[in-house]
Amino acid sequence: MNDRTAGTYLSTDTGELHDACIRTLAETLISYETANLTDTVSMLTPLEKTTRTVPRTRRLRGSVALDWMRLHAAVTATMANAAYDQGCHGDAVSLADRAAAVARAAGDGPLAGSALAVRARVVRQHSPTVALQIAGAANRIAGASPARAMVTGKVSAGSYAVLGDIAGVRQAVARSWKIMEQLEPSAQGRPGFALTTYSPADLALASAEALTTVGVADEAEPHLERAAALIADSGQTGMIIAVQMAQARTALARHRPDPDEAEQHVSSAVALAAQRPAQWVARLVRDISTLAIRRTGHQFDGLVAATAGWF
Repeated sequence: MNDRTAGTYLSTDTGELHDACIRTLAETLISYETANLTDTVSMLTPLEKTTRTVPRTRRLRGSVALDWMRLHAAVTATMANAAYDQGCHGDAVSLADRAAAVARAAGDGPLAGSALAVRARVVRQHSPTVALQIAGAANRIAGASPARAMVTGKVSAGSYAVLGDIAGVRQAVARSWKIMEQLEPSAQGRPGFALTTYSPADLALASAEALTTVGVADEAEPHLERAAALIADSGQTGMIIAVQMAQARTALARHRPDPDEAEQHVSSAVALAAQRPAQWVARLVRDISTLAIRRTGHQFDGLVAATAGWF
């Protein structure tokens, strides 16, 4: 949907327009892990404008208005995640806050919790304690949903890891898997970013990342193996890259670090990411190279240089 199409949609029957917007969002979500993030944002920007404008200009009321509010919150939450992946953290927080507020007003707790998770991830590196507070609020709002498994496994475990709290990480990881086990198979969805599902592959990756960060790489290995097996034939580029980067970090975090294995994983990830360059990939390459220097004396200068333009 572009600006011209959005303008046309504004003269369309409200029900048809709502269905068209849902289809556009669904297509964007399906391609999220493979499309260039700039293209994703370009697709979502006019969609956000349409979903925000229609309820006001058409003076919608009741359940119809709530349906549009939920749709607007979903579009905005997706934009928040894309902004985070692009490294635009200020935009990510602003969009996440708006998505959470609209979702709560529309009675969609899980979506509000997912949106708040973006804010928590931005805050985590600077104030992990505050991130944990946000995660707690997100979990209360999300209820028994895939969003709760995501917040617990991705945000809470990661925040405890930044604090260096091994027990906290282990407890969050165990709790997130318990939540996941209680979900219906249909709620687990496919690997990669989603609004209403959360895949075991994503949780396995999040668990491994938190355990590696907190210094227990041996406990991360089984989770990484599970994540790698689940995404191997998925075609989800973003997820495959993320798992390869996590494998590189774990190879360096072991008691006996292996820089060759780590460099192989990073090289594979960079080659794949060249089709979908993103700041988060370049940041990980730089961080892993720094870790390699600290742990082994080796550095990945060529890979850092190859991705420098992605910032």
